[in-house]
Amino acid sequence: MTNWSILPRRPFLAGNTRWLAGNTRWLAAAVVLPLVCLTAKAEDRAVTLIATSAESPKEIAEPIRAVLQKSVLRLTDKDGPLLEFWFRQALPLSQAPVPGRFVFEFETLPEGALIGVLRVHKERRDFRDEEIPPGVYTLRLGLQPEDGDHLGTSPTRYFAVLSPSKLDRKLKGISGHDHLARISSKVNAAGHPSTMNLQPVRNKEGQFPRLAEHHQDHKLVYLQIPGRIEGQDKPVVLRFGIVYQGTGEI
Repeated sequence: MTNWSILPRRPFLAGNTRWLAGNTRWLAAAVVLPLVCLTAKAEDRAVTLIATSAESPKEIAEPIRAVLQKSVLRLTDKDGPLLEFWFRQALPLSQAPVPGRFVFEFETLPEGALIGVLRVHKERRDFRDEEIPPGVYTLRLGLQPEDGDHLGTSPTRYFAVLSPSKLDRKLKGISGHDHLARISSKVNAAGHPSTMNLQPVRNKEGQFPRLAEHHQDHKLVYLQIPGRIEGQDKPVVLRFGIVYQGTGEI
């Protein structure tokens, strides 16, 4: 298996993952993103989250665009848009999450599954502190290898892995871990897979989507997205956070 080199290798401080424990409550209902406008501080600038209707980027291949929501989550500051997310209408689950057995919802998704699409308006930094140039990217589920080299380097081993839209053209076009890592390594000059860490939400009550902050100055968008099991009509709801600012330990 290819060493992703997703993260720097100095481990997190002990105790940072205690919040992963706990049961999960599930709802069998589809989710539509409401129109919201929320503000948080990032890099001493006000960052605003807006959820509203918008078509996904034309740079994305049509088979991928067809499964995306018609809503965008837009992060802006006083100078304009920073990031825009379009998430999948329903995430493909391999089995139903079981409260008390699954610590995190993404344990039920196959690696390489499409999560959504990201437009970067201004250069950003990923979870490994590598540059993300302006452009359009697919977001697919990636798993950090359990090989000992990455032990303790992130709160979870679940990541949204960025790939250039011109290289990821098929809904099920990623054939596995190494294939995903190879395509994602084209994002930055360092040749490392580009990632955003996925973390459980700390409070599943309240409004979704919303902005949040976890330890190590990780700034997240809290999300609520349907998941669907093949052959079953009723979706389950997945609640998770995606880190839009912050890195692993360097």
